[in-house]
Amino acid sequence: MKNGATEETVRNLEALVASLTELLDVQEKVVGEQSERLKRDEEALNESNDRFLAFINEAAMRLKIPLEIVEENLAILISDIERGDFESTNISLVLKIQINNIKQIRKNIFELNKAIVDRTGEISDASKKFLTR
Repeated sequence: MKNGATEETVRNLEALVASLTELLDVQEKVVGEQSERLKRDEEALNESNDRFLAFINEAAMRLKIPLEIVEENLAILISDIERGDFESTNISLVLKIQINNIKQIRKNIFELNKAIVDRTGEISDASKKFLTR
């Protein structure tokens, strides 16, 4: 009986080893699939971040250049006024142009804020409303 019990114990151990081997194979497969999924997700996130940074760079340029133009045009207008070298119609025209430039700057800021709000989930509703109005 001792010999039969030993054989049964060996068979049970062999079955246990086979089950463990099968579990390890499944675990290895699952871990491999998860690693691939994580790698794809990381690549997608990096691509999304790159697109967002490109948008931020574009938005910054769309703000910086018009602001520089407004600043330069107003400085020229002030200089002309201080020298007495101006006509009221020219002043009015220059100021109207600057108003249009500032409207475009405001539109650019709105687009930038909207992109930030759309991308960030951690902004309060009140802040979202303020940034996108």
